[in-house]
Amino acid sequence: MDTTTILRQAENLASDEEKLALLSDFLGENMDNLESTDLIQLLTPLVDITRRIYEQKPVQETISDYMIALIKLAENYIRDDQGWLATPLLVKAEELLDEQPDTEENAQWKCRSYFDIGECYSMETRRPMAKKAFQQALHYATTEEDKENCEYSLDRLENPRLKYDSVEDSEAYLSVIDEVERRLYEELKGEPRHMGFCFRYWSAKSELLAEYGIKWRSPRIMNPRVMFD
Repeated sequence: MDTTTILRQAENLASDEEKLALLSDFLGENMDNLESTDLIQLLTPLVDITRRIYEQKPVQETISDYMIALIKLAENYIRDDQGWLATPLLVKAEELLDEQPDTEENAQWKCRSYFDIGECYSMETRRPMAKKAFQQALHYATTEEDKENCEYSLDRLENPRLKYDSVEDSEAYLSVIDEVERRLYEELKGEPRHMGFCFRYWSAKSELLAEYGIKWRSPRIMNPRVMFD
């Protein structure tokens, strides 16, 4: 069954609970076999469905479903090079987590959710946001495995394998990078992603950031002895 068919079937169901069950089952069975574009098509209505259910019945189970949908949709926007669309979803997920009480029952759930948010921010190279999320995850960690995962992710941010321009951690950069990446996506979406595309991307990114008064040095400039393709 393809994405279009399952979405049409979900639309014809009477209740949000039935729609949630159908889409969740389909995603559970096919998640690993679907492209990011297909997952975005499925997760977009799922976010709206889980939000409505949560607003009608704000309990642990419904907020958990809403959180998972938000984070998964954000993750696939990032994988599809549309990270600017992920940012508001991750911000909303963090807001929801902050609103939940710090109880023993919520600790592991909060840890795992903050960790997943941190992973998304890491994929986007939003290091300050990722660091904050991983620190929150570590705060709520209840098992040694969770603590080790959080500490490893924080260490990876503090000691990256490649050098990067520290301007990427500045408020000035972070306040415009979503808009810059949206413009980059539109400018380069027709170009093939063959060997050497990264240099075209970095050049265009540098030019756009300069329009906002930000001088940015690419990974190639920061790591002159590293071969990129």
